[in-house]
Amino acid sequence: MKLRVREQGDEVHVDVDGVAGRQQRVLQALAECQRLTGNPPTSAMSDVSIRASADRMRIRLKGREGLRYEAEAIYQCLREALIGRGASTGNGVPAR
Repeated sequence: MKLRVREQGDEVHVDVDGVAGRQQRVLQALAECQRLTGNPPTSAMSDVSIRASADRMRIRLKGREGLRYEAEAIYQCLREALIGRGASTGNGVPAR
């Protein structure tokens, strides 16, 4: 599974490749990460857009009322939940 989280303006984009039937797991991990990081604190304060295929997910997060998602916090939490500790590209750089 390959995970990439990036900021684009006031949005955070989460791209997950290699999900192959684990879409629900990705959504559960994202919900848990939002709860743990308080990013934004309630779903009523954010817009979420999800596009999924058999092996890929594209998620767009946008806070409302001036609230912003913290891309790095979401990345760290999702990496831990989906890939595990110490995940890297092989050269010590986190896989994004």
